Amino acid sequence: MASSSSSVGTLERGKACLRCRRRKMRCDGAHPACGQCTNAGRDMDCEYAEGKEPTTSQILEEQVSQLQLRIAQLESVNAAPLALFDPYESFRRSQGAGALPSQQRNQTLHTLLRGFFHNASSYGFFLHIPRFLQQVASPPSTGYPSHVTLILNAIYLSGAQSSPDAQIRAEQPEFLSTVLKLLTPSLSGGVHNTATMYVLQTEIILTYYFFASNRGMEAIYHFRAATSIVFACGLHRIRSSRPHPGGSASSVQYQLNAPADSLEEGERINAFWQVLILDKCSSVTMAAPSAFSEDEATGTIVDSPWPMEVGAYLSNPLPSGARGARTIQTYMQSLGSPQRGQQHYLATQAKAAILYTYAYEVAQADNSNDRNSMTRFTYLDRGIQQLAHDLPPIENVDPSRPDVLRKLVMIHILVHCAVLQLHKPLEQPAVMYQGKSWNAAQSAVAVLQRINIGAITNMEPGVAYLLVVVADVLMRGIMTLRSQNAIDMSNQTGLLAPLSQILSAMDWWSTTSPLFSAFDPSRYVKLEINPPRGQQRAIVQNMLAQI
Repeated sequence: MASSSSSVGTLERGKACLRCRRRKMRCDGAHPACGQCTNAGRDMDCEYAEGKEPTTSQILEEQVSQLQLRIAQLESVNAAPLALFDPYESFRRSQGAGALPSQQRNQTLHTLLRGFFHNASSYGFFLHIPRFLQQVASPPSTGYPSHVTLILNAIYLSGAQSSPDAQIRAEQPEFLSTVLKLLTPSLSGGVHNTATMYVLQTEIILTYYFFASNRGMEAIYHFRAATSIVFACGLHRIRSSRPHPGGSASSVQYQLNAPADSLEEGERINAFWQVLILDKCSSVTMAAPSAFSEDEATGTIVDSPWPMEVGAYLSNPLPSGARGARTIQTYMQSLGSPQRGQQHYLATQAKAAILYTYAYEVAQADNSNDRNSMTRFTYLDRGIQQLAHDLPPIENVDPSRPDVLRKLVMIHILVHCAVLQLHKPLEQPAVMYQGKSWNAAQSAVAVLQRINIGAITNMEPGVAYLLVVVADVLMRGIMTLRSQNAIDMSNQTGLLAPLSQILSAMDWWSTTSPLFSAFDPSRYVKLEINPPRGQQRAIVQNMLAQI
């Protein structure tokens, strides 16, 4: 229970928590969380800037500033090692010296760093940001090693992608060229913990970057590279209690050294789950088998513990003797049981992605006449509903935390789409109005209606695919009503409103992700649950045109 740090009345100036200051609310100054934050269910967002102790967010801002200052200092002393970081180098060469002064270049990099870390969760960033910034802010006198140059350019690339500045967005090819040239050399010096994790992080960033850029084939290439690194390092078997199997996927190509501390181990755990989430979601989108098939023969069984917030590995490290096995299988055996305790969003997203994939697989193997199939269907349906019930409400997210809001939007819609995948065979070709699929699709759109879409400038690319799945169900439900002559002027606007809401969201998010953008809808007449890649908004637009 929070203990008040001040008597009833007006707090001294500057004593209110940061959230109450931003929202201009009366703060009671209670610790560890004030009454306003506690009542709003946002205890974790309650921070005080007391005395000379900076808050977590202030520490991050300061570390970004220090990194930029260090880059500027190195550029002025020894420009050669940092030439790769200059986004305007080729432009200056073509335009002549001095076209863009050093101060402007430094400001550009500073902006890109900030822009990326505001959207880091959208690019699968698993590294501990304060430690990462500390590591890259103090390079040796010879300059950054290639793996540091690599990841910084990947960060600049993604920061440029989400930038509102057209001139900065135009520099993406420069950064991308540098990243692709450095990928192989960054691991050529042998096994190195930091280098390996930086390369893995870069592959994940590139996967999200290419998906968002509507370049699916390149995204899949880098995703498979990330998957290979995970298996090569045995990241799916962290803290495993099982004997090492001999399957091909688990044949460790090179052994990482033991983690230096609990935080480094936590980064490896979170890295694994970031890749698994990509695997599960993309396997449905691409209609391809999951790499993590939970197969003893191929060594793909997951033993690593569920992820936590990366900073929690410092404050609450895993017990030294803790071991586990068959993490996903154990979860699937306990579906329908209420969640115990608070869970980090990464673990929740992983569970949603796992259920989404299983729902797709059950639907693909549908056999309504088989008792075992129906038992499996019912069990999975109950598990999805329980996870939906356990999700934290979107309304409880602090508006100043678009990173958390963005992630919860993805998770909520993903869970509703798991229902759609599971029930797809039961409602083909028609969707029953007010049936299970219709209601799940409406719930997915309600997620968009409960948020300020304009506050999220950069949305995860997977949402583009999911929204088309939702729109397809809504359209087929409307077509069912039309066939029954059940649509008239009194209900037409309300029925079409969810599709318009989806289009509005796609229009907004297309400013930073071409995947959400419109293409020629006339090429796609037949509407499918797994649409052609890159045509997301166009297909929804085509749905409206057909109604």
